[in-house]
Amino acid sequence: MSLNSFSMQFIVKSEKMDKNGLVPIYAKLFINTQKIEISTNRRIEIYKWDKKNKKAKEDEELNQFLELYKTKLYNTYSKALLKDEYLTPELFKEIFLGAKKEKVKIHYLLETAILHNTNFEKMIGIKYSYGSYKNYKSTLKYLKEFVPIYANTKDIPLEEVNYNFCEAYYGYVTTEKTCTTNGANKQIQRLKKIINYAIKQGFISKNPMATFTLEFKPVNRVTLTIEELKKLIEFDFQRPTLEKVRDIFIFQCFTGLSYADIKTLCLNDIEENLIKMDRAKTGNQFTVPLLTQALGLIEQYADYENATKPIFPVLSNQKMNSNLKLIQEIVGIKKSLTTHIGRHTFATTIALANGVPIETVSKMLGHTKISTTQVYAKVLDDKIIKDMDRLKDKF
Repeated sequence: MSLNSFSMQFIVKSEKMDKNGLVPIYAKLFINTQKIEISTNRRIEIYKWDKKNKKAKEDEELNQFLELYKTKLYNTYSKALLKDEYLTPELFKEIFLGAKKEKVKIHYLLETAILHNTNFEKMIGIKYSYGSYKNYKSTLKYLKEFVPIYANTKDIPLEEVNYNFCEAYYGYVTTEKTCTTNGANKQIQRLKKIINYAIKQGFISKNPMATFTLEFKPVNRVTLTIEELKKLIEFDFQRPTLEKVRDIFIFQCFTGLSYADIKTLCLNDIEENLIKMDRAKTGNQFTVPLLTQALGLIEQYADYENATKPIFPVLSNQKMNSNLKLIQEIVGIKKSLTTHIGRHTFATTIALANGVPIETVSKMLGHTKISTTQVYAKVLDDKIIKDMDRLKDKF
């Protein structure tokens, strides 16, 4: 039997980083003192690679794949030894990849989307919010309806999710599903993320829908004025449920908390009249000083004997919004109230209109980018113009 030596380790190649910031993972082999590198067809964000331990950080699925890949490499080496062959790197690669080519698997769009959503669901409350998961469920539902219409088959290979597919799918969700322009863009955006997930998993090597670009329309955020807030605060509701929903909404208007965050807010999240939390949606940490109005509501609803109990009796988002619609009609506010408007009102009417810098507002809202907060500044500009027009009339 010929004398052979064999060792291997996984490496990433930063010089081959693609435009999505992903680097390829290679198996670096030493066969009889000669070196060879074989691509695993998997990619990873470079900061997620553990250079010391030669594996991914906090990605069990990828590490399991690499472990299996390593086993296949050693099995190939063992089989070559049994044949009494002296291995060269080229011969090893030919044996290994030759066996691999016989088992090439075509990956499909819907099966990948299902896998993506399954793994996404496992990370609810850890990395993602339930609201985001619901959006991906909606996208999967639409894709399941659309693919048979588009391709006359139950599923299509990932490589066929190209510009033409995106264009047709965009048309489908804007006509058959009555999505707005921005709603359709969100559908395509989620589809792009599913395709990027497929690239990371090594199902495909390049993005077939890379040439399809998105263009979101600017959205004017609806906010309440100080006068409308006073109306809400001072109104005496006869029904306890409406009183509670109004109070929760007012708390949002004075803190900027989203529905998901106010639902879990407890006394442990408050330190020296400061709310300190991680956003349920993004995981970003944010801090909001409590104004007098918000402090009064905490004193009214908090159970001081249980610091981990949610402070407010928050209903489901659907019930909150249906009760807010009833409240707006009773009070006589013409704007359509939703839990989102409370957050928008804090950003615009409470903070920006009173001189709080936009950078500070962005931090308090837990935004990842200041451009997200600038949408509220545009609303504020509209209000300034209207206010100045009224001033002109007086002069």
